[in-house]
Amino acid sequence: MMSIDCVLFDLDGTLLDTSYDFAYALNQTCRHYGVQPLHYQTIRKTVSQGGLAMTELAFPNLSDAEIQERREHFLDVYHRHIACHTQLFPGLEAGLQHLADKRVPWGIVTNKPTWLTEKLLSIIKFPSEPLGLVCGDTLAIKKPHPEPMWLAAEQCGSVPKNCLYLGDHPRDIEAGVNAGMQTGAALFGYLPEGAGDDAWPADFHFETPIEITHFLQERL
Repeated sequence: MMSIDCVLFDLDGTLLDTSYDFAYALNQTCRHYGVQPLHYQTIRKTVSQGGLAMTELAFPNLSDAEIQERREHFLDVYHRHIACHTQLFPGLEAGLQHLADKRVPWGIVTNKPTWLTEKLLSIIKFPSEPLGLVCGDTLAIKKPHPEPMWLAAEQCGSVPKNCLYLGDHPRDIEAGVNAGMQTGAALFGYLPEGAGDDAWPADFHFETPIEITHFLQERL
């Protein structure tokens, strides 16, 4: 059994439940452009795919310029309402507290852009601050490329093989594997349509956030 001395999280759908604020912003954008709002569960399945995917979900078959205009409006609304309902997934705070108590470094690797990530993290409080933070525009490439993962491990003072990366999208598991990290699938997150068991070649599988907490308490 390999040791773990660093824990890295995907942000949306793994560490934080951001889906309600995204759904609000997207449906406000739908109303602004005279389009029927979408059901929350429909939006939730797309959150981990990013702002462009959510915009295209609400506004299919538009030109690139029209999509970009609506995406900018959507993200502006989201930025202004970024933490109205966002919170740690219930059950994870005790796990983060355990990391703080044990002085285990942890970090975040997300494809969310820096301007949104930093705004959100300035509002949400954690038992200890993340030592690593790599956003979608920190480097020229993003997940599933391994470089963002390697940078986060370096920021945390760890080596990839001793890092556990937790994510709720098959791309996250792919990124962790590509980086030579141990991986955990957060199956309570914003799973995309069609993500069956074969999409999650992870070392560990977590059906609920509290399972992650119990795992951290037992292993670290």
